Amino acid sequence: MRVLWTSPHCRPDWLDRLGEESQGGQSVVMNKLPHALTRADPGIRVDIFTRLQDSDPRAATPVRSLDGNPHVRLIRLPCGPTDRYVPKEFLYGEPIAEFVEHILGFVERDGLHYDLLHGHYADGWETVTLLKARWPYHPPTLLTTHSLGRRKRADCLARNEAPAEELDRRYNFPARIASEERSLATADRILPLSTVEAEFLYTYYDAVPPGDPRVIVVPNGIDLADFPSPPPGTRGRVRDGLGVADSEFLLLVPSRVDPRKGQANILRALVEARPGLIGRPFRLLLLAWPDPPTDYALRLEQFIAGHDLDGYVLTHPPVPHERMPGYFAAADGVALPSQEYFSIVMLEAMLMERPLIASVHGGSRDVISDGVNGFLVDHNDVAQLAQAVVRLVGMDEAARQAMGRRARRTVLEGYTWDRIARRLLDIYAGLLG
Repeated sequence: MRVLWTSPHCRPDWLDRLGEESQGGQSVVMNKLPHALTRADPGIRVDIFTRLQDSDPRAATPVRSLDGNPHVRLIRLPCGPTDRYVPKEFLYGEPIAEFVEHILGFVERDGLHYDLLHGHYADGWETVTLLKARWPYHPPTLLTTHSLGRRKRADCLARNEAPAEELDRRYNFPARIASEERSLATADRILPLSTVEAEFLYTYYDAVPPGDPRVIVVPNGIDLADFPSPPPGTRGRVRDGLGVADSEFLLLVPSRVDPRKGQANILRALVEARPGLIGRPFRLLLLAWPDPPTDYALRLEQFIAGHDLDGYVLTHPPVPHERMPGYFAAADGVALPSQEYFSIVMLEAMLMERPLIASVHGGSRDVISDGVNGFLVDHNDVAQLAQAVVRLVGMDEAARQAMGRRARRTVLEGYTWDRIARRLLDIYAGLLG
């Protein structure tokens, strides 16, 4: 079986540069899941097509195996200007049409035939939809969400990030949503990351009627080898480096600093929670702090100073993925105060046995049972966030550790990449009869 994967903006070989140029959890998915597929079925071949950018340090080798896996290739082709970074929001239309022409030429030159086309994110959806129409045998298409334009727009409006007109200009929502509707109309399988996303598709997308049998939830997973238990003494060393005493409760927010990731909400919650934290030494660590600071980071700094939170809040530059287990070990709890479609960071925290505060409006609802292996809140409700922070800090250590162990067991039983790969292979096999 030969499968074409694509998301033009995504770089699956940039795991050492997560947080740069829209490189986040999707890059992890598009790296880890193909490897798991080939472990589960050595006969499968996956070609991942992504956009070429001249400044990419690997641009000189546009066709290469991914991480040395001979069954998974990464192929860079032009998709719009190659001399600069193009935000993913502005790839729809002419850039993707160009990308498709380059894929068609590449496939013809190499004499390739793909059994399935798997598009990731809306830019990948548009790509595989156009390819399906161009090839006379019309290979089946599968669409993995990662994000939905209408949902992202609604969440931005709920956060009062900007007026609707400004959001549409900034994120090109009209073009993206129209593209999504076209792709969804002709897709053979639609793969949301969570039941929340499936429900949103049924409710807000004309191309996906309620109960559409094409919709199958396929969550993200985690690679256990990426998150081994850190060596003894790691917790103390990391906390010493941060200036955090062993007696202080450390709450980690491991997301990139972005309005969509909810740092503003957790800071507002901290103001509201402060009376409940009296007598309990507490620190909040905002990881992946940008240098130089973005406009959003500057606004957060002003909020911290204006509300006298300097003694509570720490900021830290981005941390390479391989060092993240140490920061989870240093933390006593983790907060993801944002709408996450299905967060890999959530799984990482749970694997490291860290109690987690996450949003009931995202993929967390499928994984976390409130009060059992974590806490679920409305991420836009500052009062709920504050209550969860006070509740987590107020737990005795034995109860927190038990919650962490239950969280780890949840991940091991259902959310490793190898388990997710077997589910996806069943879907592939079903499409091919």
